[in-house]
Amino acid sequence: MKEHQYILDLAAQGKLPDNIDSRSHISVNVIRELVEAGYLEAINASSFNGEAYINSRITLAGRKYLNDLKVKLEEIQMETKSQKEEIHYIANAWKEIEKEYGVSKRLFGKKINFVRDGFKRNIIFRDTEQAFLLARYGYNKPSVVLAGGVIEELLRLYLDNKGVAPVKNTLDSYIKACEDKGLLEIAIHRLADSVRQFRNIVHLERESSSRHSISKSTAKGAVSSIFTIANDFNT
Repeated sequence: MKEHQYILDLAAQGKLPDNIDSRSHISVNVIRELVEAGYLEAINASSFNGEAYINSRITLAGRKYLNDLKVKLEEIQMETKSQKEEIHYIANAWKEIEKEYGVSKRLFGKKINFVRDGFKRNIIFRDTEQAFLLARYGYNKPSVVLAGGVIEELLRLYLDNKGVAPVKNTLDSYIKACEDKGLLEIAIHRLADSVRQFRNIVHLERESSSRHSISKSTAKGAVSSIFTIANDFNT
């Protein structure tokens, strides 16, 4: 297909040789195909010595086809560029998190040093990163759900590290336990309403209209809440 476009491009510029045969640098087979398709007009000068075409000219159909090929090529190039940018963004998610929230992976790791289980730490890093990426690409509800899950698990592990037993293993109980023990006062005060909102909006029946749907700003706020609460951890 590249050769077809190349030849049509030459024809559109009036740069095709007057005579094209098997000895030409231009493929006589492609010239024949373009002529048969109606994209070129040419005099068939073939003989026993082989195929040959003279006075090749591009047709209106050929110009349209050439334009379509160029548009398609541009679309492919744009899509490839976009895919490369997305791959780079995903591969460098924590660098992007640092740009947006001012928290590096290393700093976040220090803030949650009470999570000593390597597997749990990796899960928390992974889910935080994925919540961020989901928000970035407009998957708002999954982002909020994942961010809420990270916050819930961090509070559970933090209370366990402090030797505090909540009444129930629920997000509200973790928040209440922190409030009762005077833990994470600033973060809990900031997060109490928003964290409960995360819990409430995960239920499908609450999305009864677009007014109740989850916005991108809500998703980004949920991710931000992970770092807000982590910043207040005192181990």
